[in-house]
Amino acid sequence: MIQTASQREKLRSLFETRPILRARDLRAAGIAAETISRALGEGEVERIARGLYQSVDGEIDSDQNLAEVAKRVPLGVIAMTSALAFHGLTDQMPRRIWVAIGTSDWAPTFKHP
Repeated sequence: MIQTASQREKLRSLFETRPILRARDLRAAGIAAETISRALGEGEVERIARGLYQSVDGEIDSDQNLAEVAKRVPLGVIAMTSALAFHGLTDQMPRRIWVAIGTSDWAPTFKHP
């Protein structure tokens, strides 16, 4: 008899492979919204932005803000000073995260990061 993994086990294994996940990615993996809600309530997962989740045990990287923006703007490309700073090609610290998007793409608006 083949045993299937519970949704909570699937959730844990997804967060082991990727530090930040969108709610859309979790639903595509077959994890119900109730499972996410229970994990939030029990302190296993934290909501870092609308539709973005990370494991409480996950490592916080210095490029956390870049990862959040990349998840929130999936068709965008980290550009200009942000990209140079990420690759260590400048000594400037960008004040904001620069993202290039297509001319007909949706322009995101958010306060942080």
